Amino acid sequence: MRAWWSVPIFVLLSSTVDAQHFIDLSKVDRIVVPEGIFLDSVIASFSDSASVGVVMKGLGNKRVQAYMARGVSASVSELLSNREAAPGVLHCTMRINALNVEELAEGMSENCYCGLNFELLTETDSGWYRIFDHAATTMLKGGMDATSKQEASVAAAFAKGLAAFSAARQAGLLARDPLPAPPKAGSFDWAGRSYAVLEAVAPARGIYATYQDFRDQRPDTTIGFTLKPFGFDQQAMAMVKLKPEKGARVPEMTWGVSDGQKAYINCGGKYLGLQRSGRMFTSEYSMRPGSTAVGVAVGVSFGLIGAALYMASTPSTPRDIPVELDLLTGTLKPLKTARVEAEPTSDHLFLYSRFSALDTVVEMLVYGGHEADLAKDGYRQLALVPRPDAVPVSFRVGNGEPVTIHVNAATIRTDPVVYLVNARKDGRITVDKVNAEMAASILRRLDPAKEVK
Repeated sequence: MRAWWSVPIFVLLSSTVDAQHFIDLSKVDRIVVPEGIFLDSVIASFSDSASVGVVMKGLGNKRVQAYMARGVSASVSELLSNREAAPGVLHCTMRINALNVEELAEGMSENCYCGLNFELLTETDSGWYRIFDHAATTMLKGGMDATSKQEASVAAAFAKGLAAFSAARQAGLLARDPLPAPPKAGSFDWAGRSYAVLEAVAPARGIYATYQDFRDQRPDTTIGFTLKPFGFDQQAMAMVKLKPEKGARVPEMTWGVSDGQKAYINCGGKYLGLQRSGRMFTSEYSMRPGSTAVGVAVGVSFGLIGAALYMASTPSTPRDIPVELDLLTGTLKPLKTARVEAEPTSDHLFLYSRFSALDTVVEMLVYGGHEADLAKDGYRQLALVPRPDAVPVSFRVGNGEPVTIHVNAATIRTDPVVYLVNARKDGRITVDKVNAEMAASILRRLDPAKEVK
């Protein structure tokens, strides 16, 4: 009887684990942080245990969610190597706002794409400042197995970002933008952002070599050009071709172009028009029977455009796909993504006991990154994709030393595993896993209004 039950449980767990992919940055060489700065910490403005994109696995190229093996913050911290902290070095925090991986089959090979947005922040006597931010999508040739190159792709994206920092510093282009509040892991606030392209009445005329040139309104105005309509139905999809003036030469890789009224993003040598809508740029890509969006995905910065459209599937009938410009990475994404069937998760519920001696805020961290702030009688349910290694979950009060437990994320149950968090009089925190009977009682009495999401 025991063997009879063990087979389906093993199959379920194996198939669930196979339905994810973990990117292990310890497999690649570390990246040395540029001279003059020292990274005190790396934080993410989203959950450290969140998916970082999609990869293609197996002979059928099944698309599955990808995760960082040790969480986002810890994985990137291990990837980056500080030089010795010499006197006068500028201490910084790296805040990652976007880390999106993708893969796309292009012809007989596959390519890796990594959309990345990070900032370098520093604290002074007058508060926190942003000195640099990086927003780009990079491509790495993946050969016949792009998934095996994902670690190298992510590392290359960070290397390019840090190289861009060094170039900006050498050119005297580092910023000093005050932050409205100190940086906090797991939290992103658009209030501290004022991109030049959003403040402009219309995008400045010229050719944009990179997305950041577009975002910061730094066009190349030295190249004369005209834009010619392309395609049979300009109402269905506004696309143009860029025609340089006689003798002028357009760089092989450009992110986009503007005629001074509208911006156009490079889609494999043709440019798709973007409409300004409030603080967004949107468009529509028209799919027609027999067409394929794979051809859109050419060039270093444009792979996610092709991936996004390709995943909308080639239709048997004409179809217009609404897309929006991701202001963090400079790629187009479907405006409304199709609902994906949820994968089974390993669920763990942490309840801050109302009987705790102290009534204070307790911070919850996963993989060392901020997950939630719990008030007394509040709770957080952690839904983890199944993984073979235990996941570190920590709790602390203020800047105190965290208390860490390691939860088993390889187990899938109908109900979540329940833990009680207590703050003692002496400030110590205890975390206790409760038995099945007590867990059932707690789950019945939970107040949905006290869940921290």
